[in-house]
Amino acid sequence: MLGLASILVALLCIYIVSNLLQAQPEPVNGRYSVPGRFYTLKKLLVICFYRYRLFRQRKGAGTENDADRLKMGLGRRKEELQSQPSERKGGGGLGISYRSSVEEMECVQELVDDCHAIDSVYFMGFTEVDKTYFIVRICRKPNDLCEIWVLLRVDGIGYFEHPIHPDTISSVDSKNSWSGGGLKMECLEPHRRWRITFSGLLRRGPYKDKWTDEEEELLHVKFTFIWTAFSTVFDFDTDLHASAIAQGIAQEKWSKAFFDKLTKYNQQQTHYEQWGQYVGEIEIEGHERNELLLRGLRDHSYGIRNWAHMHRYVLLLAHFENGLSVNLIILSISATTTNMNIGYVMFPNGKKAGIDWSDASLAEIADDGIIADLYRVSFTAEGQLFHLQISIDKDASPVMYGGLTWESRIHECITYYRLNLTVRGWGIMEFHYRNESGRQAPDFIPFGKLQEPVVPACSKLVLALSDKTCQCAAVVGSKGAQLAQLMEMQNCYRNQFFVPIGLCVTIAALEYHMKKNNCLQQAVAELNYVICNGNKNGNLHELCGRCVELFKRTALSPEIECAIREQLTELRLLGAEERLATRSSAIGEDTEGTSAAGQLSTELGVKGFEEVCEAVQKCWASLYSFQAVQYRHQRGQPVASGMGVVIQQMVPAQAAGVLFTCNPVTGHSGRMVINANYGLGESVVSGHSEPDTITLSHNLKGKCQIIKKEIGVKKRWCLENDDGGIKYEDTLISDAAKCCISDDVILRLGQVAFQVRKTYGDPRDIEWAVKGTKIYLLQARPITTFNTESEFELMHEFDSALSTDYEWMTTSNVGEMMPGAVTPLTSSIFVRAIEYALQELSMKAGGNPCFSPYTHKYLGICCSHLFLNLMSLNANMEQNNIITQKKMNDFELLGRVLNELSLHDVILIHGQSPLWKRIFNMFRYLQYMLTADSRIKRLMEKMKTYQIQPANQALEFYFNIDRQLPEYFEAWCISLSKSCSSGMWNAVLISILSKGKAKWTPELMADVAALYSTCTDVLPADIPASIEAIAEAIQTQGKRSEFLKLDAETAVSWLLSQESGDAGWKFQNFLKKHGFRCLREAEFHEKSWMSHPVKLLPAIQRALQSGKVVVDKVVLSSEEAIASINSSVSWIRKYVVRLILPEARKAISDRELFKAEAIRMNDVFKAAYWKLAKLMVLEGYLPDEDLLFFLTHSEIGQVLQLKSTNIISKAQRRRRLLERQMGLQFKEMNIGKPVPIDQYQGEETGRKITLRGMTVSQGTVKGTARVVKAILDAECIQQGDILIVASTDIGWSPYFPLLRGLVTEIGGLLSHGAVVAREHGLPCIVSCKNATNLLKSGDTVILNGRQGFVQKVEAN
Repeated sequence: MLGLASILVALLCIYIVSNLLQAQPEPVNGRYSVPGRFYTLKKLLVICFYRYRLFRQRKGAGTENDADRLKMGLGRRKEELQSQPSERKGGGGLGISYRSSVEEMECVQELVDDCHAIDSVYFMGFTEVDKTYFIVRICRKPNDLCEIWVLLRVDGIGYFEHPIHPDTISSVDSKNSWSGGGLKMECLEPHRRWRITFSGLLRRGPYKDKWTDEEEELLHVKFTFIWTAFSTVFDFDTDLHASAIAQGIAQEKWSKAFFDKLTKYNQQQTHYEQWGQYVGEIEIEGHERNELLLRGLRDHSYGIRNWAHMHRYVLLLAHFENGLSVNLIILSISATTTNMNIGYVMFPNGKKAGIDWSDASLAEIADDGIIADLYRVSFTAEGQLFHLQISIDKDASPVMYGGLTWESRIHECITYYRLNLTVRGWGIMEFHYRNESGRQAPDFIPFGKLQEPVVPACSKLVLALSDKTCQCAAVVGSKGAQLAQLMEMQNCYRNQFFVPIGLCVTIAALEYHMKKNNCLQQAVAELNYVICNGNKNGNLHELCGRCVELFKRTALSPEIECAIREQLTELRLLGAEERLATRSSAIGEDTEGTSAAGQLSTELGVKGFEEVCEAVQKCWASLYSFQAVQYRHQRGQPVASGMGVVIQQMVPAQAAGVLFTCNPVTGHSGRMVINANYGLGESVVSGHSEPDTITLSHNLKGKCQIIKKEIGVKKRWCLENDDGGIKYEDTLISDAAKCCISDDVILRLGQVAFQVRKTYGDPRDIEWAVKGTKIYLLQARPITTFNTESEFELMHEFDSALSTDYEWMTTSNVGEMMPGAVTPLTSSIFVRAIEYALQELSMKAGGNPCFSPYTHKYLGICCSHLFLNLMSLNANMEQNNIITQKKMNDFELLGRVLNELSLHDVILIHGQSPLWKRIFNMFRYLQYMLTADSRIKRLMEKMKTYQIQPANQALEFYFNIDRQLPEYFEAWCISLSKSCSSGMWNAVLISILSKGKAKWTPELMADVAALYSTCTDVLPADIPASIEAIAEAIQTQGKRSEFLKLDAETAVSWLLSQESGDAGWKFQNFLKKHGFRCLREAEFHEKSWMSHPVKLLPAIQRALQSGKVVVDKVVLSSEEAIASINSSVSWIRKYVVRLILPEARKAISDRELFKAEAIRMNDVFKAAYWKLAKLMVLEGYLPDEDLLFFLTHSEIGQVLQLKSTNIISKAQRRRRLLERQMGLQFKEMNIGKPVPIDQYQGEETGRKITLRGMTVSQGTVKGTARVVKAILDAECIQQGDILIVASTDIGWSPYFPLLRGLVTEIGGLLSHGAVVAREHGLPCIVSCKNATNLLKSGDTVILNGRQGFVQKVEAN
């Protein structure tokens, strides 16, 4: 031992001496450091330090429950996000991240106190079929400034870029959205989904090498994309490879000053990236709308970025057709690491790996500023060597600038890649240089963007419009606040326009008025009670009418009257000749989310103080009109609402109207539209007269030009009445024939409107009036329609992302469990639970290296329909686990072997494991299967008393549901593990009978069906028998005729009463045993039989009408079943079959039993969400209970905490779209993203049609086909029919006693229809493609369950 120590000491001394004698090499090109003295030792020390920091980070990552929620993609508990907002810090780095949750990472960051502070969001996407791409970026900086990039190329149309790169004004609409220059990026769900929209003018033409202010050709472009993740997140603070970091740091000369700079720089900025898929639409002026599918990256960086510290970098971003994504950065930071190569590879199976080595060198890549056409780079990650060939598109290489004084010059080069010479890729190669010439453009002077003031609670009853406090909507309502803001703009723009003087009766005045008049409070409370209880205890129309009249009759409190009089006197508005306008100004009225147009009162031509007071009462009264109450209720807003009242001097206008600062139909931001008529604007806004329509164009500096005039009929015009109020008069023919305003006024209006829009930062609908040479602005409300989601967007908003077009997506199996479209709530809970369960199973089997909590790797979604990803599922097979087989997996899922998708194809995308790893995966998988029994027992014990923690308040109950979601996910994991265990027994049995061959004939499947024909205690098979027993009991009690005449509600009431006797007892027992089930039972929107027993009535009545169908079911013991098979099986194989058949039969029973436990858990949460819906309706958050299921789980939390009207409106549009989604059809097999089809037609040859499927239950019958495409049509099923359906689930079970045979388009040996058909002795084939389209109800068909076909012998 002493000798070994001596040798080590000697070697260390030799190493030290040799390094001391070594000359320190000079940096390459005088700047880029290279390995020098003690490089190896320094590298080792950095690796140890980095891994130690990573260990500390993970050790303090939170509780086990937090870790489970993270794996499941649930994020932090919602109550924690509300109650414990953490302090936001600048950044992390070198193995440390300061963000404790994904929600904190994905929100708008608070800018640190530094002039170089940033909060930057970047997206880029490319199509793989042509040269279309887009790149967008918003980088927030202090003082509401931002850098904006919008780069676009549409194949066949041209190149586009934003005309005001890079400086503009940013705005933050919410904590989850970034916007500026017409571009908006919104985080819909952290690390899952983003929405990117743009509407504005883009410069068309070749990209410029240098900055220019020439506008050239500007076209209006509008696009919307939903970005959905297909990769996990790569966090540059914690995920970089230790060796790559160590190489960069070890090359530098170490000193205390060096480490101080290194520590400071790495703590200044956080940066993370993620890859995903875009689905969206783009409209370009003069061209047709395009629907696009792109793939690309998103990036979020925040902290401090001083471009002066950055000497150079080259960034490679590439996505390849095999699903691989790559980021490689070669960077040189003057103060710290002058030569560092870092990056990562995202693999299609979800694994991320840091790049540990690359031969790329800044000295060899355009260090002289001349960018070549072709580069070659190699790198290693995860033990694999990658070679990249990079071809740069010089026509698509725009130059961008960044930094306070444009210190940074970036060449954003569109690039085409080849990976290892064969795999195509798309992306960018970004070259950064210091911009020695500085800022080329004039200094950007931020204009005064309007900010609504934050004021303390105001108790004043009246405020003048000129009062700064009046600009706050919370004090005077939206309309009053906007008028006060316009009055301030009037001063800023040196009286280019005027706002009539006036005052606002505050919201506090209404509150005071109601406090002094208890009858008003009682009326509003009664109204609120009625509308939140479903209008059951009173007539809403009548109550609203009474409430309105009560407000009109109730005189203003003396204090309010006095305050109004004093302010009117001060403003000199009480003169005998003064005419006033009183306008309602409710909270939320005329905002970006709601308009409430025409619902609230406006009184014009008001004369004298008494009329003013009456007008105020009318305005308050209109707040509770039926239309206004319903409008608020439908948007989840409270019935009791606040309102201010504007009292303004009337303008005796010569002409008036409205001006839209962009085209109100197309959203064209380079067009303004004016509607105008003589006199007051009331004739225009009320639609009493057809006005003149003038269209203006304007450039980026606001210079306007008239491009179109359409002279309206203008039959009548509106003016003040001498006795008060307004009146209409006929327009002179000569006046009607010409435009009511001059060109000079038109251009001045355009100039004013441009300034107003610029100040607000969004499109405006402006009411204006002209008297003499003066322009008056009377209103400037936001246009509320442009950010509304299109039908296409809503149709595809939850589509899952695919990393490659080589994915195989199928409706088989999952289409049987969940046919049709799922609601957003089900998608956000059930679908993710199944995805999590499949990921966990795949990890145990060896196909999935890690959890991907924010992606859908196995269970895909398109148009709210579900699909299984066969490419990912087959990653679990023999290439990664020696006991699993692709052919058997195909057979169980599809009913056949999918030879078109070979194991070689799967390996090309997902790779394979070495032999030792496959053996290890086998043991891990077997352990997972063997422990399923103990886990399921714990679940069954838990379910005896399991419930969601009750609460009386909606928000608290929502938190309780959210807290218990991990248990819901775990229940589906347990059920799926047991289902796989059952599948293994089935695989063994088939393998024995087929002698290990993959050729499975109909005769072989008939033998398997015979072996499974008698399985005891199969839960779904008990349902039809129980329905028959209930019908028999009703018949025995002599109630058949009377029962059939009852309506559904009465019939159920009778069965639940004591008078129903034995029939009622059996019915109630059925509900206790099976009441948690129903059709599409995993869908939260579908109420269970227990919650809605009426669903069972059609089946019971059909059983009574048809009588009992006698089916000769032969019960076979194991020995008899084995003896009946026709396959040639040796005695040894028969002996093995004899041993395993009881276990295989039991596995089928257990599979259904344990699936029922997961469904029972599902029903607990389903009932909880229905209860939550009821609480939210009672508390005024929702207009009706049903709407809750068209919100995602996280959106429910947002509604409860933010009362978002936009989310409620979106949910209502989703609900209207569901029927169309349910009607969509898809091919059974889809390569790449599934595409809906109207109808999948097969070929018909002659009069006879023979369709083949897989035998799952033997027998041959001839009878009448009954094609049923939806469970709602199941009442047409007649006794003795052969049912032809796409698939069945538990909801179809009550109809099985009526059938003579069953044919399904999808399914397998252990699918619901197969299991129940065998229990009833019904011939059945599954996986019979196109049967519901090629066969018609009434056709005479032969169903041969032995040879596996159905044949039409006579058409209907």
